[in-house]
Amino acid sequence: MPELELPESLTINAWTGEAVAASPLLTDAPRRWSIARAFPRYSVPLAAEPLDLRDWRNPKVGWGIVLPDNDALPDADRATANDAPEAIRALVASRPNAVVLRYRKDVANQGFLRRYYASRPRQDLAITGGSRGTAEQCIPHYLLIYGGPQSIPWEFQYRLSLDFFVGRLDLEGQALERYVQALVSEWSGAGCQRASPVLWSTDHAPNDITHLMRLAIGEPLKARFTADDETRSGLRALFASEATSADLIAKLGEAKPALVVTTSHGMTGPLSKPVQMKTQLGWLVAADHMPINPDALLAAWEPDGAVWYSHACCSAGGDGRTLFKDLVPAGSPVAQVLQGVADLGPAVASCPRALLGAQKPLRAFIGHVEPTFDWTLQAQTRQFLTDALLKALYDRMYLADPEPVGLAFTECYRLVGSLFAQWDQQVDKVATAETADMRTATRLAAMRTKLAALDRQAMVILGDPTVALPRLK
Repeated sequence: MPELELPESLTINAWTGEAVAASPLLTDAPRRWSIARAFPRYSVPLAAEPLDLRDWRNPKVGWGIVLPDNDALPDADRATANDAPEAIRALVASRPNAVVLRYRKDVANQGFLRRYYASRPRQDLAITGGSRGTAEQCIPHYLLIYGGPQSIPWEFQYRLSLDFFVGRLDLEGQALERYVQALVSEWSGAGCQRASPVLWSTDHAPNDITHLMRLAIGEPLKARFTADDETRSGLRALFASEATSADLIAKLGEAKPALVVTTSHGMTGPLSKPVQMKTQLGWLVAADHMPINPDALLAAWEPDGAVWYSHACCSAGGDGRTLFKDLVPAGSPVAQVLQGVADLGPAVASCPRALLGAQKPLRAFIGHVEPTFDWTLQAQTRQFLTDALLKALYDRMYLADPEPVGLAFTECYRLVGSLFAQWDQQVDKVATAETADMRTATRLAAMRTKLAALDRQAMVILGDPTVALPRLK
């Protein structure tokens, strides 16, 4: 190794009008300067490590519950969940630093959630751009809405989901108690198996939307689980003619899956019998076009901690209105379905309610309010548009330490904001189009983008958003 040569002088990159002479270094003064402290000892400040958003217990992440406001209570009581059912009070008590927030229509319409305190004035906290966590003046990242869409509208859940990890629980009595007990215990002793997912995709015909759903969701998920050493042998995939009611029930009982993914039509009839229609709204429609009663599922299978994603019309419920009224001609078959569902009023569908309130409850159900459309699944170029959904169901939920469902679906909800931004730009371009053909093309692009945004925002999580699949053992 060559001997290190120390520099004898130091030059400076400066100009005074003439060259600046080099200064000698090997003298006493520079040597003393080299070890003299020019500033007190201190640690260089570093930015905090990024939050692990899986850790909802961290006060900087946090969990809260959203309840309808109650003007009959003093503010101090509205800071608690004392007016909620006993099971909800027990859930709030079990979660350190839990935050109780209140929904008020007048406040929500302005973009705020109300938070009450025991010893300070109430605050209306901004949904967008405000601070996150459980401290005062903050809204937690994870929010559980308690109540049906009659008291806290779906529209508000759509809005919250763009900024938070949001779920809804619409159960009462023993069904609520069972779900909360399982949630508080974190599904201790649950028998669901993460290595045995069940995929079920109907396919009625090449020109039917079920064919597209199988290709855009079912088949890509099957490929992912087949390539995974953990799930390859345990996977049950029932597609096309195999997507029967009997086979689904049999595979659920056999596999005891931690994840169930189904794509199918959702029941939206008979239009002439609204009472029956409301009872079976969103039920899976099997290969033989018959709806599957959730009682038949629960007679042979216990959810026992599973998570279910159902891509089907109204699988999560109905909104009591339709955002697509003027999209299709009045009186057309699609218009009749849209109006028939709207006329039923806002509600959570019976199937997820039954599964979440079962003896051994489902962890979460992810489904759709209102009908779903093919334009949301595939672009006019025939490119599939389901990448964020596939990532949520596999890449993020099947980590060794899985993400909670609320976090796993974040990218799906972010696309809603992006689509609305694109739509806004396209609306401006319609007015400035130079030719009739350009105007027509831009208007069609705006139509597709608006429909996709509205369709995607109506995907909702039912159950607590902090739940996750079991960790890899």
